[in-house]
Amino acid sequence: MTRSPIALGSSVVEGDDPTAEAAEAITPDELDDLLDDGTPTRVVVLRQPGSGFAVASVTLAVCGIGLGLVPILFPVAAVFGVLAIVYGALGRRKGRDGRGLATAGLVLGVLSVAVAVVGGVLVLRAVDWVRGEIDDLDAEIEKLKDEIEAEVEEKASEIEADIRAEIEAIVEEIVADVEKSIETQVGGVADDVKVEVEAQVETITDELKAEIQLRFDELRVEIDDVKRRVDALG
Repeated sequence: MTRSPIALGSSVVEGDDPTAEAAEAITPDELDDLLDDGTPTRVVVLRQPGSGFAVASVTLAVCGIGLGLVPILFPVAAVFGVLAIVYGALGRRKGRDGRGLATAGLVLGVLSVAVAVVGGVLVLRAVDWVRGEIDDLDAEIEKLKDEIEAEVEEKASEIEADIRAEIEAIVEEIVADVEKSIETQVGGVADDVKVEVEAQVETITDELKAEIQLRFDELRVEIDDVKRRVDALG
């Protein structure tokens, strides 16, 4: 009796007759039927393709999950997860061997994509939160700067008013003292002398006012310098 070779999947299983022609490929179910009938005398079952895809699927999925835990690498985790899903599906289609491993890779690939999506959402929310905090901080700084400027302006106005009032009081007091001194010393001096003295008094008073005004302008410059420093700090 001539024993024909039996092929399982895409592999040929040799029988006892080396000159026998290669048989057509059969499925595992057809092989079971042949074994029940007692037809084949020797069957060698070769490993079907698919286990390589399963291993690749699990490897990519595990790497994707690990990378998904790093915020800046979640896009890479998503790519690995998609590849794991594709390889897992191919591993399940290619044959029985490694089908369980391919299913695990498929599930882990879905998990890797989910981790990447969650990581991306968390990173985007964190970025939005940081932007909101920066905007709030800028608003607080602007508010504080405005308050400082208003307070400095108010203090400067108060100081300016006090200085003006003090200058006017000093001038009035000096004029009164000079007039009183002139009246006491001159007494019954002629009117022309009195006019000349009053002119001198007026000249002295104008010089004094000019000197006081110069001092006031210097104080104003110092106040403006303080305001500029406050603006620079803001």
